[in-house]
Amino acid sequence: MDGTRLLLGAALRRDRLSILLWALGVAGLWAAVVGGVGAAFDEESRRGLVALLSAQPALLLLRGAPAGVGLSAVMFVSTYAYLAVMVGLMMTFFAVRHSRGDEDAGRAELVRGTAVGRWAPLAATVLAGAIELALVCGLTAAVSIALGLDATGSLLMAAALAGVGAPALLVGLLAAQALPTSRAANGAAAIVVGAWFLVRGIGDALGEPSADLTRVEAAWPVWFSPIGWGAQAHPFADPPWSPDATPLLLLPPTALVLAALVVLLESRRELGGSLLPERGGRASAGALLGAMPWSAPLGLSARLLSGAALAWMLVAAAIGAIAGRLAPVVAGALADNAGLARIVATLGAEGADTEGVFLTALAAFIGLMASAAAMQAALRLRHEELAHGELVLSAPVRRSGWLASHLLVGVVAGLATLASFTAVAGASLSAAGDDRWDQLVAIAGAHVPLVAVYLAVGAAIVAFLPGAVAWLGWVLLIGLMLAGDFAPLLGEQWEWIENLSPFHWVANPLDPDPDWTGTWWLLAIAATLLVAAALRFSRRDAVV
Repeated sequence: MDGTRLLLGAALRRDRLSILLWALGVAGLWAAVVGGVGAAFDEESRRGLVALLSAQPALLLLRGAPAGVGLSAVMFVSTYAYLAVMVGLMMTFFAVRHSRGDEDAGRAELVRGTAVGRWAPLAATVLAGAIELALVCGLTAAVSIALGLDATGSLLMAAALAGVGAPALLVGLLAAQALPTSRAANGAAAIVVGAWFLVRGIGDALGEPSADLTRVEAAWPVWFSPIGWGAQAHPFADPPWSPDATPLLLLPPTALVLAALVVLLESRRELGGSLLPERGGRASAGALLGAMPWSAPLGLSARLLSGAALAWMLVAAAIGAIAGRLAPVVAGALADNAGLARIVATLGAEGADTEGVFLTALAAFIGLMASAAAMQAALRLRHEELAHGELVLSAPVRRSGWLASHLLVGVVAGLATLASFTAVAGASLSAAGDDRWDQLVAIAGAHVPLVAVYLAVGAAIVAFLPGAVAWLGWVLLIGLMLAGDFAPLLGEQWEWIENLSPFHWVANPLDPDPDWTGTWWLLAIAATLLVAAALRFSRRDAVV
């Protein structure tokens, strides 16, 4: 373990800005919701909001199962699942960056060449991750207490977030040891965290509302998600040592099992190796790579990005299968509860079609994924430019053609992600005798402008702000999604934040008279950004 202290200090120093931004993001979101809900919702409004959550499986999927109408309880159910995802992603990215990322960059080999112990790098990564997690969760609890919330509930909420972050850190380390590249490890670990959110959402959507619609008892799937365990603790609704808080007791043994797997793999793995070896390249170039010079950039981009695009498609197809199987179950459960059905019927035409609303909620996840797939393809151009841009441009390749190849692959990846969800969900529903093809196609089509905007955002960042590629695109994707989702809870004075989010302007084809104005604006913004990015990229230096 020699050198652990030195490596720990280096890791914390290297990530000091990242730690600060994550802490401000998580604690800041919680503080904004506390202030917004406290100012905008009195008890009667909170009771109506909880009744709406209880009556709509789609909202239960997105937000969580309510546990009372108290101010703190309403704020928790409105925010916790998103905070947990943020903490989970923070820890997976940290783990991969300081393990597989260092190995990819050659830093790990340099460190191992010095007088450090065999286990020092792993120990330093775990300790640094624990310190980062403690800082983020501690600041969130401190903000909560400072704003007047119950201290015990605030600490229990911080424990729930830490209970998600600790397994996520270990999942990131497992992914880093199992997969040959940091990009693949980050993607796999992020999928696991996303699955925790989705499984928790399914359990809440299938939950049983109380007669007064102030509480929902989640169904069994929540027991397969660390995010679900934290949500079941109900920090601001139940006493800390009540039976409802016991799900948090599952977190320590889970972390111990994952830690044992990490140690086992690390003890048997060579530096730079992985449980799943990297796939070897082809003996000869593919058709696009070996054809005319104008097609070579497209062939190279397709070869480099096909794995990521396929992963997005497979995840979308899996969610489509879940949607097809689950939507009729949700509708059937609602039909069996006459009182709940009457409340849903009063919500209007949109609320009356429970299956349609549920499918739209799941499609919102797919829209986010499709946008990420498209933007990732555009942002990857900067990585390729730094890695071997001179080699590519030394061939008869125009810079505009190189950019166009990445944009084309991004379009295909984004649309294929939407299509995978639509095809699998439609086939699953049709097999059950429920033909919703027209509705599913319309829902997917409504998200195409969102894909176009984030493809253009990725291209614009590469062209105008290449030094910010590593983080700015994802901040704009996740940050604006959260802004559109939480701004309505903050009161009318924050409506301008909601208007900044592209997700707010996605049309709802389930409305009797959909408003497509936002769609045309999104497409116009995307076209403008793409033209500007193409002009700038074709004229700037290769490496800036």
